Amino acid sequence: MRVIFLAITFVLLQIITYGVVCGLQWQFDGLGDLGKRWLAIGLFGFGNTLLALAMMGFTKVGFRLLMAWQTLLWFFLMAILATVLLNTIFSQFFGKFYISVYQDLGIKILPMVIFLFITIKAVYNAYTPVVRYLQITPNQALSKPTKIALVADLHLGFLVGKRQLNKLVKIVQANKAELLLIPGDVLDDDTVYYERENMHVAMTKLVESLPLGVYATLGNHDVFGHEHQITTALQQAGVKTLLDETVRVDERLYLVGRLDDLAKTRKPTAELLPKVIDKPVVLLDHRPGQIDENVKLPIDLQVSGHTHNGQIFPANFIVKYLNTVAYGHKRINNTDVLVTSGYGFWGMPFRLGSQSEVWIIDLQPKSAF
Repeated sequence: MRVIFLAITFVLLQIITYGVVCGLQWQFDGLGDLGKRWLAIGLFGFGNTLLALAMMGFTKVGFRLLMAWQTLLWFFLMAILATVLLNTIFSQFFGKFYISVYQDLGIKILPMVIFLFITIKAVYNAYTPVVRYLQITPNQALSKPTKIALVADLHLGFLVGKRQLNKLVKIVQANKAELLLIPGDVLDDDTVYYERENMHVAMTKLVESLPLGVYATLGNHDVFGHEHQITTALQQAGVKTLLDETVRVDERLYLVGRLDDLAKTRKPTAELLPKVIDKPVVLLDHRPGQIDENVKLPIDLQVSGHTHNGQIFPANFIVKYLNTVAYGHKRINNTDVLVTSGYGFWGMPFRLGSQSEVWIIDLQPKSAF
């Protein structure tokens, strides 16, 4: 899997870099042959050096730099393509303006303006969560209305930390959530920055702000060899981690928490369900890959993450093609499925075509009439 991922990364890097080189050579036509050649050597050389360092495992920061560089190249390529489109429109319909003003300055300025807009928008989307609302009436009897907050894919670490956790505290308090569910990827691979930045203080504050507590499962980024440290860190802050187990919450509902499918000991969902189901069942399953199997079971609500809704356009279309539900809410059979784009992000602080979010799920009992 790692080899396939690196191969795809290599191919995409070459294609995007080539597109940017062609765009810059068109934009700055006066560079001359030598200048254009050095421009190509510089861009290809820098990007592939970062790739080589990442492939050799030269620190996680090196890989982040590669992803950030490749993403910024993609943003600039989109800016170039938008400029080419506008250039075509101006030349066809605004001839005089095109000749006198745009051709001299517009071609050189417009790509940078568009690039800056895209980049600022992507950072804003990554660090500014929106709150989305969903009301569900479960199949099983619910003793009282229950308000649940849902976040996934926090990726707490170098780029997501105490500030985002404190923001989450304010969001759940403002919406009077009673319970918080985190279906996976709570931390970003390990506990290094979590411990260094004393994030446990903010995490404890988050737990204390929810009357029914915080429940989490482990995602793929939580089981890369540091699952014990991550589980311990979360439990010390008061987060209840569900490792292929089921718990009953305040006599209101059952929470079923699955391990990520990277875990070799992961059990089938059916084996985790309570023998007698007399309350709503909520399943926390990090990846939405087994929705088709889960909706055949007596589950009222499945919550998942993992997809990030693609994180960067056009990957949102790719994950939509690969998953039954890649993002958002869908009712299948008698099960409500909700896949969130996540509260944090992976690799680089950018989101385009997706946004960080918190879901507030209002569980309502069936009407007596």
